[in-house]
Amino acid sequence: MSTLFGKYFDKLKASKTKVADLTSLKRQRISDLCNKDNSKSTPLEFYKIILTAILLKNLPETEFNNAVNEIFPNRPNEDLLKGLDLLSPEVKFILTHCLSQKQVEKDIKMSDGKISRLASGIVRDLEAIEFISFIEGLGGNVLETFKRIYGSIKIAENSLPDAAILNDRTNKIFQYVRAYNSMDVENMVADFAQDVIFKNIMNGEQTMHLQGIEEFKKQAIGALSYFSEREQSIESITHTHSSTEITINYRAIAAMDFPNGLKKDDEINLEGKSVFEFSTDGKIVRLTDIS
Repeated sequence: MSTLFGKYFDKLKASKTKVADLTSLKRQRISDLCNKDNSKSTPLEFYKIILTAILLKNLPETEFNNAVNEIFPNRPNEDLLKGLDLLSPEVKFILTHCLSQKQVEKDIKMSDGKISRLASGIVRDLEAIEFISFIEGLGGNVLETFKRIYGSIKIAENSLPDAAILNDRTNKIFQYVRAYNSMDVENMVADFAQDVIFKNIMNGEQTMHLQGIEEFKKQAIGALSYFSEREQSIESITHTHSSTEITINYRAIAAMDFPNGLKKDDEINLEGKSVFEFSTDGKIVRLTDIS
């Protein structure tokens, strides 16, 4: 039967194997935390497993706070600094660092004398719920405290999110290309973020930089008169953690004479690539065309 840890993990639909590989923890340990009530996570285990799973799902780090609430809904909620608000900042600071061990253990529902046993090595592991309750009791931010102690967790670009996210990205890119070929500007921008950034790079030099849907639409609508036909065909698609690159063949028929010598009805054939960068909520936040 799943623990609350396991139910949250299942809700994310995260891969235990992938999380284990990225955190250097054993998959069996993660399975035990998900399924055995007597398996209690340490603060470091909780932080590494849960935040890694969240990032693999391309969710924002702030989802970590929701995870804490779902996995430890009945954790102690004691203000360890109660009664100190009327004191001077200097005295409050001193007393914050001189809290009674016995009172702290009582307030965060820790067994008597455990802090001393932890310090002496008699007891090895502090439970995540104990440490979280202590941080919150001091008015601290759990995620920021964990990051300060253990360091930030970054998912390598070559570590892919789940298949559902990749399928969603692929569908949005194909939708964009279909709309481009149909000269349908509204559907081209259907999955763009409001502040999307568009760049065009030709022969290693940036030739265009636009920001925002309206600026992009204005340029895209103006470009419709340049060609009587145009078609991008996708040759390959490569995913990284937060972006997807496609290589394309481009064919178009000029609808007008161009200053560079291109004449009306001339055919253009080019090879290039487009890089789509995605936000955590699946919007296209940056598009870079390279030829």
